[in-house]
Order: sequence, then structure tokens, then C-alpha cells
Amino acid sequence: MNKSIRVFLLCIGFLLGLFAYSSAQQSPVLTATLDTETPAAQTLATGAQDIDVARITLAASDGDVFLNGMIVATDTTGGLNDFTNIWIYDVTHTPTLLGTYPNQSENPHLIQFPPVTIGNGMSKTYLIRVSLSPSAAGTVRVGFGGFSFATLEVPTLSGVPIYSNTLTLPGVVATPTPAPSATPTPSATPAPSGFISLAALGLSEGNTISAAGSDDPDIYIVNDWGYKRLFLNPVIFSFYGHLGGFANVKNITPQTRNLLITSGLFRNCETNDPKVYGVEVTGEDTALLHWVNTSGAQAAQDDPDFFQKVFCINSREFNWYSKGSDYSSVTQVPVYVR
Repeated sequence: MNKSIRVFLLCIGFLLGLFAYSSAQQSPVLTATLDTETPAAQTLATGAQDIDVARITLAASDGDVFLNGMIVATDTTGGLNDFTNIWIYDVTHTPTLLGTYPNQSENPHLIQFPPVTIGNGMSKTYLIRVSLSPSAAGTVRVGFGGFSFATLEVPTLSGVPIYSNTLTLPGVVATPTPAPSATPTPSATPAPSGFISLAALGLSEGNTISAAGSDDPDIYIVNDWGYKRLFLNPVIFSFYGHLGGFANVKNITPQTRNLLITSGLFRNCETNDPKVYGVEVTGEDTALLHWVNTSGAQAAQDDPDFFQKVFCINSREFNWYSKGSDYSSVTQVPVYVR
């Protein structure tokens, strides 16, 4: 056999072996579960302080996980407003405070700390402790909506978002009484037709998605109620580095995208601004924000899913938009169609 042919075949064999080895590698998996010592569902007193509400165990498999942040979240929109402080402790061995919510970072929901390693086959347990705000009312569960990592390799997540058992808060939630009407109450957007759950779609709250190659390749982020919000352009998307960038965007089918209704309701959660704004897309990469100048009760009457549609944005995105005239009703918020 010709020497150069032998060399060529050896190179091909080496590359095939390298490909087979690389293909066999798996990304690590980070699995979240409630620890057996997590407090049961409980009723909290007015002004309750320093209450332990959850112990969450994070376990690594198929490789080491290098964690450097946790995104605190609740199972209700605006639920973090029920707390003046949330503390996260590593209680795997000696209790160690990792950080508090709110903080002064660009994303106040993200509690960051020096990188910790959860070794393959190992686990760490974290304690969530809270103090109530004076206005705390209703029921809520608090936990983690996501994580940030110290390496470019992002593990596959299992069991996330994860929440405590139900906390019954001391305040009274006012239920708006709709005015009598002979016709159905109008809704700003249609209910998510056919939507069952994010899990049924293989998604979790906070995932970024795109139906690449379709008539609408835009990038969105999803919430647990089956709504998605648009990242208008790459500049705005870059304001949220903790989401992992374009490499972390999940490719979905147009059918899945269409099950998730687009919401144009935003609130600046970084400054805890209670005002809700509607976005008006004015061009391919341009938009205006309009304050929806109406009461919460009226907004809920105009659109029963109003509070489920409000997405948090940070100050960089909020300041990026020009501001338009106020809307007097949630029904004025345009429906985004590409």
C-alpha cells in the first residue's frame, strides 16, 4: 500500500476515534429536589422575620457542576414583593451565608457568590430564609428559577424551577368585583389555546426559545403560565447575560411557539417599580413603552390573566426604550405579530 495512502487512512481513523469519543461525552446534569427537612406548608404571622421556608438539594451527575449564582423566584407574578429580604445559606456542612435578595447587581433576582463545585455524584443543600414585607398577602411558594455557572458549559437542569411548600401570608387579597355586563369581559390577548404546561413542551420557566428557520425566528423567554415575551433585538438580549446567550436558546417548532402567547407587559423589577408598561413595536428593532395608567383591579377586570402576563425587565432594557403616551387601559396594549 502506498505510504501516503496509509498515512491518510491513519488520520481518518484517528479523527473517527476522536469523533466517537467526543460524541460519547455527556453534559453534566444538575438536579434540584426539596430536602426532607424542608418545612411543611405554613401560615406566617404579620411581619414575620427570619423564617426558614425551604431546603433545596442540588445534585450533580454525568460530570462536575461549577455553580456561581442562583435566581430566586416565586410561583406567582410579583411574589418577591412579599419579602423584604431573602437569604440563601449553604447548609451542606456548616451554615454559610451565600447572599441576599434584593441586591445591588444588574439583575436583583440573581444571587451571585464565588464559584462552588458540586462534584459528579455529590450534592449540596441550600436553605432559603425570608422576612415578610408589610403588604405580604395571599399564598406563595419561593425557591429557585434558575442558576448561573462559572464555566461556559451549562449543565442540563432537572426539577427547575423548584419552590418551597405553600406559604399563607397574613394580608387580605382584595378580589375585584366586575361590573355587570351582558357581554363577556374583553381580554387584552387570547388565552393560551391548547397550552397545558411548560413541562409538557419540554421547557421550564426562564428558558429562551426560538423557532429558527421559520417565519418568526425571534428569541423569546417563557413563563410558567404559558406566555412568552420578545427580545426585540440582540442589544436587549445582551442585557441578560445570565441567560447564557445565544448558545442557550432552545430551538422549538413553530407549533410550540404558537402555543405560547406573546405578552407585551413589562415591569422594571430591578428598581421594584410597581408601574406596568405596554410595549408598542414601531419597527424591526424599535419600540416604545407606554405606562398602563390604570388600577390593578381594573386591569384584572379588563384582562383576567393580566398579572400572569407581566414580565420583569432590568433597568438597562427599561432605559433603552423611548417612552410614549400613557395607556388608560390594558386593552390598548398592542398584540405583537411578526
